[in-house]
Formats: sequence, structure tokens, C-alpha cells
Amino acid sequence: MLFFPSQLRDDNKKLHPCLVDFLSLPEPERNYNLQMSGETLKTLLALGCHVGMGDEKAEENLKKIKLPKTYVMTNGYKPAPLDLNHVKLTPNQNQLVEKLAENGHNVWARDRVRQGWTYSIVQRTKKTNRDSVNNAVRTLIGYGYNIEPPDQESTGHGLENTRGDKVRIFRAERSYAVTQGKWYFEFEAVTTGEMRVGWARPSVRSDTELGADELAYAQRWHVGNEPFGRQWLSGDVVGCMIDLTEMNIMFTLNGEMLISDSGSEMAFKDIEIGEGFIPVCALGLSQVGRINLGQNVSSLRYFAICGLQEGFEPFAINMKRDITMWFSKSLPQFVPVPTDHNHIEVTL
Repeated sequence: MLFFPSQLRDDNKKLHPCLVDFLSLPEPERNYNLQMSGETLKTLLALGCHVGMGDEKAEENLKKIKLPKTYVMTNGYKPAPLDLNHVKLTPNQNQLVEKLAENGHNVWARDRVRQGWTYSIVQRTKKTNRDSVNNAVRTLIGYGYNIEPPDQESTGHGLENTRGDKVRIFRAERSYAVTQGKWYFEFEAVTTGEMRVGWARPSVRSDTELGADELAYAQRWHVGNEPFGRQWLSGDVVGCMIDLTEMNIMFTLNGEMLISDSGSEMAFKDIEIGEGFIPVCALGLSQVGRINLGQNVSSLRYFAICGLQEGFEPFAINMKRDITMWFSKSLPQFVPVPTDHNHIEVTL
């Protein structure tokens, strides 16, 4: 492709022909960007990652960074990158960024050597590659895609397809179970993906899917019910309320009451007190959440809006020390081999 003088790059004068909108890029540059994006996706799949749509409406919530007028070029172009500050990568996803950046560099180097280039000292290349891939991964997540490393077997659409040893259930110490009053706590989804949070009996089982039996009332499941509310996004805060006077459980999302398909604010009603209830949540591998029991009332994001006005109290109100939390952990065990085992026959 021929370049006119106005399209020539001049590093001394800081003139660059690629400071135009994407569709107006010179064809070689546009194709290179497309190639590198394709290589990123192919590398993710080759590494065994699951990449799938987790939130089809995420794009509607994306915003672009509004840059000042000083960014407007003489040709009228003004960069408008996506605002990805709300997208946080998990430790496993950050490890993926390193692998993607390494492969991206190798693809770039292959093309340069093919064109006749040879080695010379270059500064900041590694950091530039890593930052570029980091933004690419965060962009995918911003558009609603789940990116799960190969050691995570969840599909990203629910915990029901995840093996029990790939899910951790966190609960408060059973001695803190409440049997009367109106109580509130919050859960913040730091990462995307299906998580569950709510109230459970102190005897909730660690080897049973949270909400799959009568021992837990979780947003988003209880005894096989359909999900209640939309799938959470990174940064969403779920408020969990239990009223042991009216015998019901309600949930909020970012300060707004969640409504069932029938128009009711009650996610669960006519519950039985029994042995009481404690806060509980379940997360898959590489998922991160923050549970806030309200020991410091001012740290609760939406309590003043939808908890305090309705007469609820923070679960850990007036507690002088931190609440003990327990989590499930599967350990391998030896058991006798049955005589009719499908895979092995033991001869003594």
C-alpha cells in the first residue's frame, strides 16, 4: 500500500499515520490488529481456557472514557477507549496475561524476522506487551465474556456443572445462628461468574450444592428453584435480608429490591425458624467475593437505603471481635474397593 507524504511517520515530530479511527487505518496496520486479536483468542483456547458469553447485556453498560479536547487530531479523530476500571482480573487470569503476552511477543518476533529484522536492544517491550494483553482480556470481560483458566471446570453459567471439589462454601460459625429479629449483610461480587449467597441452617452440608436442599436459601437457588434476579457483574453488591418475624427472605442488588416474576419482593416466604440461620456463600475456583457482615456499619454500601429504613440490623452489630468463618474443603480418602468395581478387579 502506498502512503502519501501526509501519511508518513515522523518520530521526531511525533507524527503518526495510524492516529485515525480503526476503519480508516492503513490496511496493513488494521490487518495486524485483527491478526493479534485472533492470536489472543486462539492462544486462550489452546491453553484450555473456557471463553463463553456470561452476560449478554454487559455491552449495554459499557462506557467510553471521555478524553479532553487536547486529544482531538487535526483530521477530527478523537480516541474513545472503553472505561474498564470496573473490570478486575483474578490471579489466575493475570497468569494468563503473562502467557498471552509471551505468545504475542513470539508471533510479533516471527513476523519481524520473516521481514528481515535482526536483534537490537529495545526498552519497555515486555511491559508494553503485557499491558496490551491485559487490556485485551479486560475488554473481553467488559463485553460480558467469562474467561476461565483450564483448572476451573465450571462453565461460568452456574455451579451446577462444577464438581464439588471445585466449589468452596463459606459460612459463619454455627454458634452465631439467629432465631429472631431482622438481619442484613452484604456480598460484593469482585469477579464475574455464578456465585451464590444467602442464609443457611447451621447444619448446611459442605458436600451439597448450595441451595439444592432445604438447608440453604441462597440467591440464586433454593431446592432447585430458578435463578432470582440477573447474573451479577463485577462490583455488584447483593444485600441479604432475613425477617424472622414475618418469616421471609429478601435480596437487593446495588440498593434496589429484587422482584420475583410474580411481582413479590420476597424471594422466600413462610420459612421455618428451626435451628436458626447464618450467612453463607459459595464460590467456584478463581472467583472472588467479599462478604460484609456489618461489624462496621459504615462499611455497608446500601444498608442505609434498604436495610435501616425497614428495621433491619447488620448481622455483626455490636460484636467486639470478628466472626469466625468456616469453609468447605474436600480431602481424598481411601475406601474399600467393591467387588463389582467397573475399572479394577482385585485378586489376592
